[in-house]
Amino acid sequence: MSELLFGTVLITGGPHKGRIGNYDDDGFEVDEDFEWDYEKNGDPDDVPGEAYAIVYFGSLSECQDYLEVPHEYLSPATTEDLRKRRSELRNKLQGWGLLEKDLPDIYEFTELLWVENELYERMIDARYRESDVGKKIFVSHSSIDKGFVRKLCTDLSNFGHTPWLDEWKIKVGDSIPHKIEAGLNDADFIVVVLSKNSVESKWVEREWHAKYWDEIESGEVQVLPLLIEDCKIPSLLKMKKYANFSHDYNSGLDDVLAAVK
Repeated sequence: MSELLFGTVLITGGPHKGRIGNYDDDGFEVDEDFEWDYEKNGDPDDVPGEAYAIVYFGSLSECQDYLEVPHEYLSPATTEDLRKRRSELRNKLQGWGLLEKDLPDIYEFTELLWVENELYERMIDARYRESDVGKKIFVSHSSIDKGFVRKLCTDLSNFGHTPWLDEWKIKVGDSIPHKIEAGLNDADFIVVVLSKNSVESKWVEREWHAKYWDEIESGEVQVLPLLIEDCKIPSLLKMKKYANFSHDYNSGLDDVLAAVK
């Protein structure tokens, strides 16, 4: 994925693996046996020691304590990570007051609030933001797969691209064929979400066929297949490597992000 930035991160290793927090700053633990003459040398640029990330489980206004997490244990949190962690926290915190011995850590409440808010903000931002630096990506799919597609488009937007999703771009009264044609013509890439539903859809077939022949003519990759479940892959796409989301969402997203750079 993209370079790790401050903000919402997934902890991928160590005792807090699976939690989602707010990466706010960096810290540095100096080796105990290292001595530095500050009066003579000033602040050091490279002091022997171990760097770490300062991670809160919630906003700074809610949390007074933080964890020191090695940078190699952090990854940008995808929408799938957020949804999974939200479900885990909701299940754990539901009915917590029934047994006193099961009282949860207060930071699990603030973590849940952080995750809920981040999901909401990402989805709103993805729907209305257009990036000037990323790629324009038309997402061709069956309406039955809309849940997956909303998640994918939210992540594409969060990583700086502008996804084209019919329910975001087509307003009441718009000509559907005209808007779709304009979206396809304007797109740098078309993502084809392959599922049992989509391979039977004539609409999906027409959408990616248009870009496929442009790709043949230009010699530049424009059609990106994404597999979300086992299905019969169309003949024209069989020679293409697809991003496989059927087993691991994040690895599939990594492949798509690498392809559109």
